Amino acid sequence: MRILSPLSLVLLSIACSDGDSGATASSGRLAGFVSAKAEAASVTVLEARRDARAGSEVVVRGRVQDFVTGAAAFVLIDESLRSCSDEGDPMEDSCTTPWDYCCIPPNEIAAACALVEFRDEQGLILEPIAGLRGLDHLDTVIVRGVAEVDADKNLRIAARSFTFTPNKQR
Repeated sequence: MRILSPLSLVLLSIACSDGDSGATASSGRLAGFVSAKAEAASVTVLEARRDARAGSEVVVRGRVQDFVTGAAAFVLIDESLRSCSDEGDPMEDSCTTPWDYCCIPPNEIAAACALVEFRDEQGLILEPIAGLRGLDHLDTVIVRGVAEVDADKNLRIAARSFTFTPNKQR
C-alpha cells in the first residue's frame, strides 16, 4: 500500500466537493499578491509538472479547481481537462459543482494539478483566498512562484504573484 503525498491528501480532501468553499477573502495581506499585468510567457500545469525543478522560478497557467478551506491556497488544474461546465460537456447543464471534474478519473486529475500556496514571513497565510477580487472556481490563473517538487513529481508553488481571468461560463 502506498503512502499518500501531502498534495494527494489535499486533492482527496476536496475532490468531488459538495458545494462552495466557504468564506471569501477580505485581507489586505493577500491583495499584494495580485498583479496588475499578466505574465507574457507561461507554461501549462502539465508542462510545469514535467519540467519544474525544486527551487526554480516558474510561471504556470491553469484553472482554479478548488480552494483549500481556511488557507490562502488553491489547486490549479491543467486547462486541457474539461470541467462539467465546459461547452459541449454532457453534464454542462446538470452538474452543480463543475469545478470538481467528477467525470474525470481521480488519477488523471491528480496528475494534472499543482497546489498553489500564498505565504508570508510566518508561512502559509491562514485566510481564505476564494473571492479575492472575485477569484472563483474555474477562473484561469497565471501564477509566478517558486516550485517545490516531491519524490512523486507532485508540484507545489509558493506564489509570489498571480493574475486571473474570470470564467465566462458561470
